[in-house]
Amino acid sequence: MSRFQAALRCILLLATFCCSAARAAAPVTTPLDAAAQALFQSGFQGAVLAARGERILHQSASKNFGPLTRSFRFASITKQMTAIMLMQEVEAGHLQLDAPLSTWWPDYPNVAARAITLRQFMMHYSGLANDNADPGFHMQNAGNGDDMQKFATGLCAAPLKSVPGSSFDYNNCDYLVLGALLERVTGQSFTDLLTQRIFQVAGMRHAGLYSAAHVDDASHLHGILDGKPEPAVNFASYAAAGGSYGTLQDLLAFDRAFLNGKLLSSSARTVMTTPNAVGGALGVWVYPFRAANAEQPSVIVERQGWIAGVRILNLIDLQSGNILILVSADGDLDLSQTWAEHGPAAPLLKALLLSK
Repeated sequence: MSRFQAALRCILLLATFCCSAARAAAPVTTPLDAAAQALFQSGFQGAVLAARGERILHQSASKNFGPLTRSFRFASITKQMTAIMLMQEVEAGHLQLDAPLSTWWPDYPNVAARAITLRQFMMHYSGLANDNADPGFHMQNAGNGDDMQKFATGLCAAPLKSVPGSSFDYNNCDYLVLGALLERVTGQSFTDLLTQRIFQVAGMRHAGLYSAAHVDDASHLHGILDGKPEPAVNFASYAAAGGSYGTLQDLLAFDRAFLNGKLLSSSARTVMTTPNAVGGALGVWVYPFRAANAEQPSVIVERQGWIAGVRILNLIDLQSGNILILVSADGDLDLSQTWAEHGPAAPLLKALLLSK
């Protein structure tokens, strides 16, 4: 090797090292960037995306998340999608929020459950049996497949836990029954409904629904739970309650479609996002966030998702079009305190709302 070639090689190696270092320590240019950097420095494992309207203001991910195009389970964000499709049927006059299940399903196996209204199902005030009563139900080794009609009329049709409307109990069975109801009312499979009414309309190009033939995907994000690798889950068994997946860009497209009126009329969206006294709405939670402006708080629509080692937090500011998405590969990380202006997302949301 000539001295010229050796010198050129050294220059190239030095340039490569400098570029790698620059990527590893990306410059902080905004308070939003600083908030994201602080989150990752605290040990956060996952991804962050912040947007306003058509602009992406920040996106970053930890090394173990992989590329920002990586797919992950949407978990209970699927419930928000199911709620939107139910509201579409309400708008069309095919369903009524305060009519009982018996209106459309007169022979539902649990006679007492026939009195539960659509609104009570959507807000988790049904009193329905809870799938958590069978801890192994959603595990792959249980072999339960993806038959939502069977889930709705079997596990979820067990005796009621409480009088409908009397108390809140977060429950996947509520949305398994609602998904089965959508199939009955429309005559279409839930997969087709979700694909045609949500994914295609919103432009969610990489989104899908786990199935009995595709209960998991090794290329999708997997996390830790209780400090160790998560168990083998049959994600298809969550169906209308949590069986969808996609990328950050897919979830952003969904949020934009929700904001822009592609999925629901403004009046139907208002009904869906009108909270009760404790912030519960139809498939989402809604609350004022005062950290950025105490006198004029932003109204935030929140949907969380959590299955095993992956948690997702999806926040939408209806007034200004702000969107904040956090995906955590640590199932032990609590993402539920944003409403109280605490937790991992609160500083990011504040910075986003104050950003130019």
